[in-house]
Amino acid sequence: AWCGALPRSPAGAVEWSPSWGVPRVLIASCQLPYKAGWLMGAHPEDDGGLSVCNYFVLSERASEILAKDQATPALRLWKRFVEDGASTKEGISFKVVGRVEDLDKYEVPESFHRFNNKPVLLTKSCRVVTSRLPEVIEIDYDIRSWVYPARTALANYHHRAAEAELEIGYLVEGKADDELPEQILGCFKMYDMDITQAQWVSIM
Repeated sequence: AWCGALPRSPAGAVEWSPSWGVPRVLIASCQLPYKAGWLMGAHPEDDGGLSVCNYFVLSERASEILAKDQATPALRLWKRFVEDGASTKEGISFKVVGRVEDLDKYEVPESFHRFNNKPVLLTKSCRVVTSRLPEVIEIDYDIRSWVYPARTALANYHHRAAEAELEIGYLVEGKADDELPEQILGCFKMYDMDITQAQWVSIM
């Protein structure tokens, strides 16, 4: 659950309206594994993982476009995703793209290169929280339920994350001509993320 005041819209932006059908704030929460787990079966219960949470606010440009009822294909697709309230392979799919700057300079296995800068559909590992719509939507996804190679690559090279510059972007997948071009909904960078130093916190 989100606690505290919501972030403000950009200065000078058109006042957000629920009639646009697009939330003003997107919260994305990723649960990373500390352990790779097993090839088959459930992930270890003692691995609570690490949360990486971000929020994104509707931009000044997007607000202007929506206020004029001139939504781009990507904004129309985002509106449909919000209406559906779910990310599925068969329907509308939310996805994440991760990229490590200068990956070649790090001593990592080839599996890292296969995942670098490649979009990943967030479907079964994803939960869309719509209880605070129309203003806020939250998307949570749990990498501990991803395929074993992805979990192994992340869990076995925590020490490299403390040295790297990581870029993450979120978007909705366009599957038809009228849903293209795709556009990034929100993106951010992480520097020197030493997840072994993450702190236990409680909001209870």
